[in-house]
Amino acid sequence: MRFRMKKVTLGNVVIAAVISLTLLSLYSMWSLPPSVSNRSKLVARKDFLQNMKKNNVPVEEPPDDSLVKQLGERDFDYIRKERLYNLRKKCEKAEEAKLVRKDITARKLGHIIVNDQYKVLFCYIPKVACTNMKRVFLLLTGQMNSTNPLALKSKDVHMSLDKYLTYLDSYSDEEAAEKLRTYKKLIFVREPLERLLSAYRNKFIEKSAYFHKRFGRRIIRKFRDGVNKSQEILGNDVTFLEFVRYITDPKTIENEGFNEHWAHYSALCHPCHVQYDFIGKYESIDEDVDFVLKDLKIDQLIKFPKRNATYKRTKTGDQLESFYSKIPRDLLASLWRIYRLDYRLFDYPYPQVLEKFLAPEGSM
Repeated sequence: MRFRMKKVTLGNVVIAAVISLTLLSLYSMWSLPPSVSNRSKLVARKDFLQNMKKNNVPVEEPPDDSLVKQLGERDFDYIRKERLYNLRKKCEKAEEAKLVRKDITARKLGHIIVNDQYKVLFCYIPKVACTNMKRVFLLLTGQMNSTNPLALKSKDVHMSLDKYLTYLDSYSDEEAAEKLRTYKKLIFVREPLERLLSAYRNKFIEKSAYFHKRFGRRIIRKFRDGVNKSQEILGNDVTFLEFVRYITDPKTIENEGFNEHWAHYSALCHPCHVQYDFIGKYESIDEDVDFVLKDLKIDQLIKFPKRNATYKRTKTGDQLESFYSKIPRDLLASLWRIYRLDYRLFDYPYPQVLEKFLAPEGSM
């Protein structure tokens, strides 16, 4: 059994932090200035799509009279290309500034699942439909005796069944590089502060003995007032404020790094090293997964669980204001500094909860 409970090491976090700070300091140079018209922005995007064609990447021309935000949710083909455009342009600027190394070793790619039969790589990010996507890749191994993803229990997916999955860090650097060059590469992301809250609810509100013992006890001892050193701490009642204090405490990164459930996307999936072919988003998970299954020609073989089918409690997205309204402004500002690169790389807008409880976007 291969238990893959990972954390991001100090070295990786330091590198990511340096890249983040410099990347963000240059962000205004990367974005088109406010005076540039929507038409000019579209021309830039068309140039990108034309370059994709030159590299034999099949694309369709987007509409020439509107931007993706004006298109409506039906045009997922253009939205898909817009996501790739945004990520690659940001990464190009980082490379020009020599902030991103050209090569990366296979041992840092342990979050990428490999399927040789369908020639596809998938970088899983916890709390972004991770369990259901792993279910899909387990079914693709042909060793599960089922074609129903929900027939695989969540706990088994991450524990006893994990041995059936192959990860890119199990290959040599040369083998990994060849698969990165020739296989389709998928990544799914989520609004970062929503993902952070989802991790808290899942690991500290629900029953999770490992996280209560591994993290909860230390969080309570360090961040709860009035705790007696001799007092027994179970770690099963961490408040969201205590969790945020833990996340924003500089010593957390310095001494232990971030657990994979709240680590940066760049540290888990290296989006400026791996040239992803598809970026899915949790907010459009049903449509995006449908596209992937059809693209891999497995849509008749596997039916992905619809988003609403797996919810047993109030959606995290509906709870954002309730939780973040209780967080002091200085900690909200720290959260923004920690996760803003994920917002920039994957084109998420400035969070509404920060707009409401911290400050308008332009002042941050």
